[in-house]
Amino acid sequence: MTVTIIYSKKRFPPPPYDVEVEDMNYYRLLYGGDHDQIFPRARSIQTTERVFRRSRPGLIRRGMSADIKITSEHQYVVVNFASLVAEVPADLINRALGNVSADVEAGPELEFVSAVVTASKPNDKIWSAVTQHQVDGLIAYRIRRSAKGKVWFEWVLGDRYFPHEDGNGADLAWIEKWDDGKGGELKFLRVERQELSDEGLTIQQHVYKMDGDSVGDQIDINQYAATYEIEIPDDQTLKDVDELLCGFVINDETLLHPRGRSALRNIDTIQEEINWTITRDSIVFDKHGKPKLAIPRALWDTVANQNQRDYGARFVRGADLEVVSFDEKTGAIPQYITWDAKTDQSFKHVERLIRYLLAVSKTSVQAAGLEDAKGDTGIALLYLWIQSVIKAEAIKDKFDSAIKDAIRKCMLLENAIGKGGLKPVNPVIEWGTMLPKAESEKDEEESKKYVDGVQSLETTVRRLHPDWSEEAIAAEIQKIQDEKAVDTLNPTYTQPPRVTV
Repeated sequence: MTVTIIYSKKRFPPPPYDVEVEDMNYYRLLYGGDHDQIFPRARSIQTTERVFRRSRPGLIRRGMSADIKITSEHQYVVVNFASLVAEVPADLINRALGNVSADVEAGPELEFVSAVVTASKPNDKIWSAVTQHQVDGLIAYRIRRSAKGKVWFEWVLGDRYFPHEDGNGADLAWIEKWDDGKGGELKFLRVERQELSDEGLTIQQHVYKMDGDSVGDQIDINQYAATYEIEIPDDQTLKDVDELLCGFVINDETLLHPRGRSALRNIDTIQEEINWTITRDSIVFDKHGKPKLAIPRALWDTVANQNQRDYGARFVRGADLEVVSFDEKTGAIPQYITWDAKTDQSFKHVERLIRYLLAVSKTSVQAAGLEDAKGDTGIALLYLWIQSVIKAEAIKDKFDSAIKDAIRKCMLLENAIGKGGLKPVNPVIEWGTMLPKAESEKDEEESKKYVDGVQSLETTVRRLHPDWSEEAIAAEIQKIQDEKAVDTLNPTYTQPPRVTV
C-alpha cells in the first residue's frame, strides 16, 4: 500500500495543495466582504485607532472579544457583487432541484434511497454546496454510516479533500480544537484515508498533534477518542469495493487546473475598484457635505468680545449664534454655505465597472437589478436571464452526477457492511425550471406534455403539485384514471328503427 501524503513533521496543508487552499481562503474573504484584509487601498485610509465595547450581546460572535478596535477614520464601503456572482447559480439550482428517488417502482432499493435522501437532505443543503463550490472552485462529498445502520452522504469543504497522486486514494483531513483547561486550546489533525488495493477499499483513521501550522507525531486514535469522548470508526477493509466512497465536484476546470477554479477569479480587482470609487465619494460627501454657517465679521467680533469678557478668551460657539442680532445698516445676516459636488461621472464609472464584473463572471445584469427583470412569459424571462441560466445549467449537470454517484456509493457501502442485496444503480433526480412561471403557463405546459404522450400521468401530477405527499399524489392519479375510464363509456344507446306490422 503506497502512502502518497506524509503529514508528520510537515506544515499543514501539505504541498501541492497548500497553494490551492491559500487561494480558497482568499476568495472566501472576497465573498464574505472582508475586503480590508485583502485589498491594500482598504487599509490606506486607516489613520486613527479607537476601542469601544459592543453594546448588544448579539453582536458578539463566538470566540471574539467583546472589545473591538476600529482603525479607520472613514468607513471603507463594501458593495459586494462577488457574493452575488456566487449566489445566483445557487439560487437557480436550489429552485430547480426536485424529488430524488430510486429508478424502480418498488423493492429494497426504493426504500433505501428514500432513507438516504431523508438523512442526507440534498434539497436543504444544495444552496450552500453550490455557493461554496463557486467560491472555492471545488467541493467534495463522502459517504457515512452510523452504528445504527443509517447511511447518508455529506458535503465536505474543498480544503479538506486531498486526492492521492496515484489516483487510488484520497485523504479527508481537518483540524479539531479542544480546550486545554488553561484558557488556551489544543489542536489535532484528523485524517480519514481511503485507499484501493487488490483486497478492496481500506479506510483508516489517523490523528496527529499540531503546534501552530506544523504537524507533530501521530498519536493513538483510541486514546484520543476516549480522552475527548468522541466516536471514531474502526479501521476496516471493504472487500469487493473497487471505488472510493468519496468524490468531488470541480468548477471551470482546465488542463492546467484539473482541480477547478473559483468563479470569483478575475473579478477581485474590479470589485476593489468599485469599493474604492464608492468609498472615495463617501469620504468627499462626509467631508464637504455638511452645511457650514458663515457669519459677518462684525457679528463674529461681537460674540468673541463678549466671550472674552465672560470667559477670558475670544471664541465663537454654535450655541452663541442661536439668537443673533441683525445689522440694520449693512443688512448682514448669517447664512449656510453648502458644497455642490459633481459626481455624475463617478456614478457612471461605478456602473460601467459593475457591468464589466458581471460580464466577466457570466452573470446577467438582470440578476444584479441593473435592468428590468420582468418578462411577459416564461420564455421572455428566460431570454433576459439567459447568461446566468446557461452558467447554472452547466453547474447543475455536475451536481446531478455528484448526487447520483453519492447515493450509488451509499448502496455500495450498505452492501459491504450492511444487509446487502441492493442493486447499485443511479437514482432518478427530477429537475424543474430555474425561473418562475405563472401558474396558468406552468399548468398548460405540463398538461400538453401529458396529452402529447411525452410525460407520464404521475410525473405530471407531481410537477403540478410539488408540495403534495406521496399519498395525495397517488390518490389524485387514481381519481384521474377513474374519471377517464368513465368518460370512455358511451352513454348513448342506439334504438332499432320503428316498423309497421
